[in-house]
Amino acid sequence: MKELFRTRKSFVLLVYFCSHLFLGNCRTGLDLGDETNLPVVSTLFNNRMLLLLKGTYSTDAPLEWAELNGGTGNLYLDDQGAGFDPTFNLDGLPKAGDLQILLDIGEVRISSKFEKGFNELTQIRDSLDSNKFWDFIAPNRQVFCTNTYSLDGNTCLENNGIVKAQDFFNGTGAQFPSNDPSANTVSLTDAITFNQATGGKIMGRQYYYAGIYFRSLVTTYAKNGNAPLIIRFDNRPNIPGSNIVPRNNYTPGTATVAKADIVPKMFPALYSQRPTQADMEIRDGFDPYILEVRVNIKENLMVHSYTAASGNVITFVGFSDSQFDHRGEGDAGGNLLTRARVMYPETASNITITGGGNSLRHHYGVFRILETELTNTLPLAATPAKSGARIRYLNPGDYKLVCLHDATKIDGFPDTVVRETTFSIPDFPFRQTYNVDLSCP
Repeated sequence: MKELFRTRKSFVLLVYFCSHLFLGNCRTGLDLGDETNLPVVSTLFNNRMLLLLKGTYSTDAPLEWAELNGGTGNLYLDDQGAGFDPTFNLDGLPKAGDLQILLDIGEVRISSKFEKGFNELTQIRDSLDSNKFWDFIAPNRQVFCTNTYSLDGNTCLENNGIVKAQDFFNGTGAQFPSNDPSANTVSLTDAITFNQATGGKIMGRQYYYAGIYFRSLVTTYAKNGNAPLIIRFDNRPNIPGSNIVPRNNYTPGTATVAKADIVPKMFPALYSQRPTQADMEIRDGFDPYILEVRVNIKENLMVHSYTAASGNVITFVGFSDSQFDHRGEGDAGGNLLTRARVMYPETASNITITGGGNSLRHHYGVFRILETELTNTLPLAATPAKSGARIRYLNPGDYKLVCLHDATKIDGFPDTVVRETTFSIPDFPFRQTYNVDLSCP
């Protein structure tokens, strides 16, 4: 990975200096990366950013499928009975690792317009607002699948989607084709508004929002009463399973009349950077970087049910009730969380962690030093609390390392702080490895 970025950096520098020496009218350093407004020559500069998507709570070495749910590999089950979900049909329920998952992702966007994004995008009212608000960095649809869903050619196979699905869930990250966003200087208004996080040190553009637009997300265990539920995916009929995007667009109990004023939570799955976080700065210059956007799918798969208009009980696999409790409603949203960060491999450092007790229900989470909301958000970085735990690509700054336990609701999402410590990554030297000691559990 290091050699790849070094090669890209050399190529960008070569093209930049050659163009200024011989062409005279090529882009300037301030233009670099403004892919949405510049001509075809911009593709020569398109390798500065690598966009990775991850479908895991952990950024590094997430639990294997067989290690989920305390090492049983079982899917979590929501509460059933009076006042909870209707009784499930669990006939033929697979292990988590045998559940087929199909993802159709329309695009990924980011935005530097801090004030316009307040209140979960409810200020974005039309396409004109949307075009002004978002940087359309990755508009090319991608389809990932853990197994193929048709015998003929399909979009997943054409896009190498099986391998990308593996990378999406194993901590490597699925590469998503993208353009480099702008690194022009941030506006004064946004800099003042976000002063708590930046400290007035912005040297490029600070981004505050990231969105993954899910067209469809199918988990292929679903029952309509006693029969398999059958749907379409990627224009292919007769796919067993449930498209859980509609089920997760709204939190449980949301009134129908209220939905007109709420942006669906899966279109996009939105990350809004908080003032205590500061990890989406894209610097001026040529140094390559990784934009990582992740959602907590793998560790938090849970069986739910609701009663359809037909009177049949629909059983489906969605996300665990870590943030909003699902009690048999048709809506089960609000539990898929998103976090984004920008990493600079040329200057970032790693940490090794001593003290891990190998519990499969404990995680190490890394947060910025000022963060206080530790169990209702994804950590900046995380890994299971195993012996020899390691976290890569932390930018310089002050952090807290937290031992987190899945204790209150056993659903795969760590909800209890056990203990924590602080550590710092200095500005120099680059690419170091530091050890942090924290017993967990």
